Amino acid sequence: MSDASSNGESKFGFKDKEKAKETLIRLESHDMQYRKLTVRGLLGRAKRVLSMTKAEDKLKNISEAIDVFEKWLDENGGGAGNQNSKTDKEDKVETVPGLGFKDKEAVKTTLKILEDRDPEYQKFAIKGLIGSAKRVLAGTKNEEKIKSIKEGIQMLEDFLEKFETENMMKDNRAYLPYDFIVELPEPIDKLQAEFIKVYGGAKVHGNYKHLRTLYPEECDQTSWDIVRNRNIKKILEKIKTEESKLFNVEDGKPTELHMQLIHWAYSPQPDKIKAYIEQMAKEKKAKAEKRKCDENLHEMNDPEEIKEKMENGPSPEKKVKAS
Repeated sequence: MSDASSNGESKFGFKDKEKAKETLIRLESHDMQYRKLTVRGLLGRAKRVLSMTKAEDKLKNISEAIDVFEKWLDENGGGAGNQNSKTDKEDKVETVPGLGFKDKEAVKTTLKILEDRDPEYQKFAIKGLIGSAKRVLAGTKNEEKIKSIKEGIQMLEDFLEKFETENMMKDNRAYLPYDFIVELPEPIDKLQAEFIKVYGGAKVHGNYKHLRTLYPEECDQTSWDIVRNRNIKKILEKIKTEESKLFNVEDGKPTELHMQLIHWAYSPQPDKIKAYIEQMAKEKKAKAEKRKCDENLHEMNDPEEIKEKMENGPSPEKKVKAS
């Protein structure tokens, strides 16, 4: 069924409160699952548009439409708290504390808190704050508060502009899966060993987002994600200065400096790491099979039997069993 009316205008929308209400009425002819999915989709789009909107009348209208959709979702069991409730309860990611937008000082604090965190998260957090700030702004009457929030929004938008201009996303260091890391030699460094233990532990389960609110045992001021990024930066600088390779030419193993990166759940060449681990697994399996074969040969006493075994492989009886 098309979502557009006969004149080409979309039946569903979020330009203002009335359009949102009209959308909900039009959706009543659909099943509840479709209605929830559509409203969530519109809500997401509305928030993205809101974060890029500057005109105050549009800000107010879209914010009111968002309120209509959020209220409907809450009333119909489709709010954020009801999505994937089992997963959320089992793996709920805590919010980084201290982020705000009420004035310039709050934003300065926010930017300080976000410093050295994953650029991907920085962008996500700032965009979210801008959207929240604009929604609050739309419902605020106090002129002083309006002025303060606008100043905060401007600082956040300036940061986003700088983020894009300087292509800060290039410094995002994607996390290697925990399952990769444990297949490789363990670190000697105590802090790296603790990081890997936490990364694969009960609180994180390999979900790096939890590292934003967890701290090393000996430092409760700097969260693990920041510790990781700072160490990766140092190692990458060392690799560049020393013109170090990432893999040994002779055996294809990751070099010592590359292993240090891996122990911080990062590699500039994750696909090669995956291929290396798979190759290691094949070699390990082949060695195990050879060892088993050697043990079987060792148990034989008759030289002729050993010779026949080596030349012809398993006996016909064993071949039948194997088949």
